[in-house]
Amino acid sequence: MDYKVVMPRLSDSMDEGELVEWKIKPGDTVKNGDVIAEVESDKAVIEIQSFKSGVVKKILVKEGTTVSVGTTIALIDTDSTSTGEVPENKKQGVPAKEQTERHTEVSIPKPQVQNSPQLGETDKTASPSVSTADLNPIDILLGTTDTEPSSFTGGESSPRARVEAKKYGLNIKQLQKEKKLPLPVHVSDIKRYYMQRYFTPKALKLISLYHLSIDMFEAGKKHNEADIKAYIESHDIPLEKPLTISQKSIIAMLSESVKKPVYHMTDYLDTALLNQYATKELTVTVWLLKLISEAMMQHDNFRMTWGTNTIQLWPNANISLAMADGELLYMLVFKELNKKEVTQIAEELKTFKTKIKARKLTKEDLTGSTFGISNLGMTGIRQFDAMINRNDCGIAAIGSESNGNLAITLTIDHRIVNGYQAALFMQTLKDLAIDPKSFKEQ
Repeated sequence: MDYKVVMPRLSDSMDEGELVEWKIKPGDTVKNGDVIAEVESDKAVIEIQSFKSGVVKKILVKEGTTVSVGTTIALIDTDSTSTGEVPENKKQGVPAKEQTERHTEVSIPKPQVQNSPQLGETDKTASPSVSTADLNPIDILLGTTDTEPSSFTGGESSPRARVEAKKYGLNIKQLQKEKKLPLPVHVSDIKRYYMQRYFTPKALKLISLYHLSIDMFEAGKKHNEADIKAYIESHDIPLEKPLTISQKSIIAMLSESVKKPVYHMTDYLDTALLNQYATKELTVTVWLLKLISEAMMQHDNFRMTWGTNTIQLWPNANISLAMADGELLYMLVFKELNKKEVTQIAEELKTFKTKIKARKLTKEDLTGSTFGISNLGMTGIRQFDAMINRNDCGIAAIGSESNGNLAITLTIDHRIVNGYQAALFMQTLKDLAIDPKSFKEQ
């Protein structure tokens, strides 16, 4: 039977995902546990494993395509495993990576997230489609124009084609005689010929990128890239770029964050011991993770998150740390910091940096925190406010050092931590920063 594979929900905030890469192809046999694809969620690129055995039957979503959660992306024939049939490329001993096509079908494991669609269910079916990356500019521009009904079958040209040809100063009969236009000719044929004749490929690419119309430019004149650029600049036309999955995620997070009743509190840490014990490996950020985790263990509210009509108290200090890779920002979660030595935290930070570069983060790397840290001190920023990460109760914004003091601004969810409790937490953190015992390995 055919098993429907759907785009899974890999995080609570994920509404859509991009199929980054298929690891196998149609006809390949997949077994439980095989890595078969990479999917980019709103947080990271995640490897997907198969949990059903069978033979890949059909691919419904191409690499680079973004689809909604619950969309059927592939079909697997689970009955084929019992027939003993071997796909043709396996018989010939041709490795999957050497095949010319990279598309395949997969089975994706069920994520452990509430309200996620089951893999055997499907809310939508993806129809095989061609992304704009596969089209040339002429095809894209033709796709944005009205096309006439296909009922016209007689004569040398349709009425609308004649109107279009007159607008562009084209002689249909002559062009048909020269076999430059088909018989009969339709509006799309006229537009295609006109664009090929009077616009360079680079000019058409700019027109499609900026969502312009060829009718904006003088008819009967050859237009190149410079002409289009000049028009764009003279008319001050912006380039509209679609939001990436990461940008959509950040917008969704910010939209939720602004609904929280928050307040801010700023104070300063004495940096004498921080600077004394900071090294290339044991950086100030590493020490702050350790100190803040210890303060969290002394103040229960900072290990709380807002649930459904409840407040959840977590047993360990789990901290999300803002880490950037180019323009992408991730909140990596360091778990059970209260149980780790500072050298272990440093090693974990190094591992996270490697995983970010390789874009190999998992859902577990990005979830499970109750409090966050955003450190911009190394940029010279003296002080700033940070947005609370998802369900966390608060976040500490770390500024730069000045005269032996380090500015820390707390953004706190008032539903979970009141001002007095936050002040006590800050005082504990300040005390830990000047206590030599805080900097000794246990």
